[in-house]
Amino acid sequence: MKKRIEILLIMFCLLSFSGCTYNNEELTPTGYPSDEVQRPQIMYNGVIYFYTADGFDHPLPDGYEQVGEVKEVDNRQEPVEDWCGSRVEVGQKIYVSNDTATIYVEYETGYAEFDAASDLE
Repeated sequence: MKKRIEILLIMFCLLSFSGCTYNNEELTPTGYPSDEVQRPQIMYNGVIYFYTADGFDHPLPDGYEQVGEVKEVDNRQEPVEDWCGSRVEVGQKIYVSNDTATIYVEYETGYAEFDAASDLE
């Protein structure tokens, strides 16, 4: 009986260790297996704005004016310069008001709201 218990304990230990193997997958800069940024974002005036995920068909609110457009897109890293973005298209128009916490980006069916990164934390 004592021998059986020892064998069972050894088997249990071996099975436990097999679940703790090292994962050899490389980490990507974005943290996703696709190695691409997952959420649309744009840098404007030194601040990264993130898509709020509530649709691309909003009307443009009063008081917003076009200030520029997306100049460069890189889906593999967050934007580091003004007018650059991820998961957006070159040429999309950017609209801003006195409320610097929110910008709007023009899409085919309307406008999408993007909030400043510091406001999301």
